[in-house]
Amino acid sequence: MKSFIKKLMSGKGAAINKTKTNVPKTKIQKAIRDLKISTQKSKAGKAKLDQTIFELKQNKDFTFAKSNKKSESNTEKYKRIQKDNSKVIGKMFEKALKGDK
Repeated sequence: MKSFIKKLMSGKGAAINKTKTNVPKTKIQKAIRDLKISTQKSKAGKAKLDQTIFELKQNKDFTFAKSNKKSESNTEKYKRIQKDNSKVIGKMFEKALKGDK
């Protein structure tokens, strides 16, 4: 077991140990963290825009098409799945009862 852990820490797992966590303690560190996050978000938005412009020029369907539909909440999803499951289980019981007759 120890040899496995040594191999893991020296091989591919070494990158995990070398990566430092980003836990800001001061206001400046928190501001730097927020700046990094917003910079990454703007890069993602620019990439999304570039992809849309490319698809527009190529007359293709949009990868990031805008949707006006309301997204499904966790409770709505749970209710839908429960409803589907109860239908399936009910049909299974009906088939089982028909087989007994």
